[in-house]
Amino acid sequence: MTKLHQAGIQGIVFNWIKAFLTGREVRVVVNKQSSVWSSVISGVPQGLALGPLLVIVYVNDLPDWIKNDMRIFADDTKVWSRITGPKYCIKLQADLNQLQLWSDRWLLSFNPDKCKVMHIGHNYRFLYALQQNNITHHLSETVEERDLGVLVTDNLSISTQCAEAAKKAIKVLSMVHRHFKERRPH
Repeated sequence: MTKLHQAGIQGIVFNWIKAFLTGREVRVVVNKQSSVWSSVISGVPQGLALGPLLVIVYVNDLPDWIKNDMRIFADDTKVWSRITGPKYCIKLQADLNQLQLWSDRWLLSFNPDKCKVMHIGHNYRFLYALQQNNITHHLSETVEERDLGVLVTDNLSISTQCAEAAKKAIKVLSMVHRHFKERRPH
């Protein structure tokens, strides 16, 4: 509710959203057996038009906490920097520390297993980490990662993306070939 207020949402709309998010309960039903009702103390109901808007309002101040460039798309956050010396590695690690402070403050945890580092180029490698609950999680390195459907590689080559697209096209053509007996134009 604090984030909504900070975003300038007030009055009837604020009260409506507050009523919508407050007092929610859930239970699990499996094979006609159900669990006891349990209070929902955080999170946004999924599958509703209001959900993405509430997530945006909730994470909207995240870029204010860091110094490097950042992009957020839904629940996916990317931070990057051009590393031209050791001080830039330290600056990027400082941003990761700030992201963790934000996470602790607003109770929205990052999953360290899903946090990765991609070095584009070969200069100044550094072991980046997230510190959660006094446990250091070293971030794994990756050489390729899918981002909004595009395969990004550490050498910025498009050949893997093209090969995947060609493989999918061949599968579709094979399916069309199997399911249509006559393939000549009329």
